[in-house]
Amino acid sequence: MSSWILGLGLAALAAVLAVLYIWLVRRPETEAAAGLRALANLRWREFATIIGQAMQQRGLRDANQGLDQGGDSTSSQLLMTDGDSRWLLSCKHGMAYRLGEASVEELAGAMDLAGARGGILLTEGHAERDALAAAAARGIEVIDGRRLWPLLKPFLPADVTHRIETAAKAQAKRHTSIALGGALALGLVVAVLLPRLESAATETPAVTAATAPSGPAGTQKAVAAPAATEAPAVDENVILDNPDDATFARYQGDIARTLSVVPGITRAYWLTRATLVIDRSGSDQMVWPLICSELERYPPLRNVRVQLNPRPGSEDAVRWRQCRTM
Repeated sequence: MSSWILGLGLAALAAVLAVLYIWLVRRPETEAAAGLRALANLRWREFATIIGQAMQQRGLRDANQGLDQGGDSTSSQLLMTDGDSRWLLSCKHGMAYRLGEASVEELAGAMDLAGARGGILLTEGHAERDALAAAAARGIEVIDGRRLWPLLKPFLPADVTHRIETAAKAQAKRHTSIALGGALALGLVVAVLLPRLESAATETPAVTAATAPSGPAGTQKAVAAPAATEAPAVDENVILDNPDDATFARYQGDIARTLSVVPGITRAYWLTRATLVIDRSGSDQMVWPLICSELERYPPLRNVRVQLNPRPGSEDAVRWRQCRTM
């Protein structure tokens, strides 16, 4: 049963980590990507209006100096003021932009011409490292896609934000279902394979010890010869009613190996001298007659207790039965 506990624990851990990643990392990323696409699809004037509303929350107002589009409807500048100083906003409208140092230098030159004390560079695209370094040296704030969506989201129409959030949540729910199924499958694989790996690891040393020579060939023959003369050979095919401990252990090993390959039984092993454990995939009606037919071949083991573990995925409880009672 320890393998099932380990498998369930591993499945629970994998499920928790997957759910946390999906809802705390992937869902916000999905929502932000969809939000930036929605912003990029806006006409320039709609985009500029939303930017103006967002800047008002930061204490900036339109300086009433107009709009310089320079013939490009996706790259424009807005002159704003905080009451004492001028601020120049350069907007690169579109997700294809990859801002470099040249964009920062362009804004710095325009700030000097407009007499602006501060500058802000915005885009739905991405700012490269050299652009961020140049902006820090010039005292210019860069707001790219990673920061732009949280800034502008409150100023989009409610139906747009609701649609984006709903789609992101729906995708997160689908991914959660897939992740939970994968975690459960992982737990079942571990629970089924771990006992077999442990059994194989236990049997390998025993086989090695039985086949390894304990000394020179001549010595082995010399020891074996007196033993043959001192005690008569025992026919291993004869099942004794009162075997010694070594023979009793051999009977238990024969039973476990035989039942482990029976259809409907995945593993059979001895928990104690009088308790046989059966991991199964078949029903009671299928495996129980096969178990009893094997146990009844060995008189000293006919009345041992058999622990029937539940089948994988079932809600059955562990059961203990006996083929015969005293």
